Amino acid sequence: MILSIALKEFYTNLVSARFTIGFLLCLVLIPFTMLVSINDYKTHQKAYEIEKKQADKNNVVKVYSALRPEIVKPPEKLSIFSRGISNNVGNKVKIYFGIKPMLAEGRNTIRANPLLNGYFSLDFVTVTAIILSLLALLFTYDSCTREREQGTLKLILASSLSRWELLLGKILGAAMTILPVILFCYLLSALIILFHPAVSFTAGEWLRIAVMILTSIICFTFFMFLGVFISSRLRSSMTSIVVCLFIWVTTLFVIPNMAVYAGQSFVERDTQENLDFALNDLDKEFREKVTDYRMKMENADWHMNWNMSGGADGYMLVGGSSKSLYEFYRTLNMFQEPLRLEYADKKWSLQKVYIDKLDRQRICAERLALISPSEIFRQTASSLCRTDVESQYKFLERAIEYREELISYFNDKKLFESFAYFTTEDPKTFKTADEIIRIRTGGQFQTLSEFGEWSRTHNNDWSPLYKVDIPGTNPWEAEPLNISHVPQFRFKPAELFDNLKQSLGKLVVLILGCIIMFFLSFISFTRYDVR
Repeated sequence: MILSIALKEFYTNLVSARFTIGFLLCLVLIPFTMLVSINDYKTHQKAYEIEKKQADKNNVVKVYSALRPEIVKPPEKLSIFSRGISNNVGNKVKIYFGIKPMLAEGRNTIRANPLLNGYFSLDFVTVTAIILSLLALLFTYDSCTREREQGTLKLILASSLSRWELLLGKILGAAMTILPVILFCYLLSALIILFHPAVSFTAGEWLRIAVMILTSIICFTFFMFLGVFISSRLRSSMTSIVVCLFIWVTTLFVIPNMAVYAGQSFVERDTQENLDFALNDLDKEFREKVTDYRMKMENADWHMNWNMSGGADGYMLVGGSSKSLYEFYRTLNMFQEPLRLEYADKKWSLQKVYIDKLDRQRICAERLALISPSEIFRQTASSLCRTDVESQYKFLERAIEYREELISYFNDKKLFESFAYFTTEDPKTFKTADEIIRIRTGGQFQTLSEFGEWSRTHNNDWSPLYKVDIPGTNPWEAEPLNISHVPQFRFKPAELFDNLKQSLGKLVVLILGCIIMFFLSFISFTRYDVR
């Protein structure tokens, strides 16, 4: 008898206009959404290849002070299904010794035309959450009220059929209607991916999609039970659909946005400006200590650099200087670079406080949003697709670990106190200031003091120093460093088990919600007035 009722409900839903409209919406929106998402992925992949090539180019350096690797995170293929936060965070991390990476940089998702960035775009998970939750409610909002209004419900219950059998039959009929639609959406998406040349999934990624299908079924089962419960509490189909639509809009659109607003309002955080101000104070303190130390150092015989460039984070490339000046720079680096690392730790204590407050806002918003079953589905899907916040944190944590590996390598090899840290010249070829004067002037002057006296009496003329160039003193002509022995960045994304463990609590809440809603529907229907 339960199966007969289920088949009757299934047939009624199948020939209804709502099924036709819902099926057409899926048939149109799902392929469109998938093609747009795949096109976005292609764009991100091309941007990644360009950025990776540039990063590899930047890693070709002459001295170790210039070796500050840039890490570029490839786009996640499963972002085709759920973008998560991948569109709102950067994808690059520059490894500095003077500061630990706090957030990724770059905006690889910005469109080529910035005037189009304000337009809203949807992914597969969002579209299915909107369409299928609505269909689940539309197929169940009148499960009790329709037959009560037609007068058939009283006749059915007048027979030997019990109420729980009737309820199970109606629920099973709705499930038989919504389940093929869910599977159709995923099957259509899978076919597009299989036949699209731009993307291909591994077995592990298909397994993640299979888990996503199960999550979808649980989520939309909740909406199905919700529709039955609302229908069993009301006497009019018109009232029932109004209440269902109100709850649908609230759960899908109102609650997530209110959760974000509440998270920002209830959890205070420092501004980026305050953090930057505090970090700048530490940078100033660091520079003052370096300057004080430098003033106390024994001066070089001649502060003349024939070839020199410098930059942030201790970068220095020097060539053609005197032996004493090279020793001056080496001694300075022995003090300056460990101090730079010390101040990076001090900065991190401030950065960590800032990040923790940002994360508390995020956690507050996410937990409040879990009131919505569709939001549970979205968060679980983004975790399965590795486009959630935790996946971004995992990437940043690995970047911090890699920075420590790089620093340990520099310390083990004593690179901070080596000449190779800032010059390409062999220390055996270093020359005194007098030797440089004698060679560069072609023997015209023998000592620095002799040349200095002549220059002062000739309007500070330095032209004799350019008669003869000293080979090997131009660092830009030197071969790049061989960094094959330097630690390389390796990143392993989270395994499926880790993502499932992370989302287990949310799935349990969703399953419990389904059980509770079914129980409430059963209790309500047993007391439903069929007159």
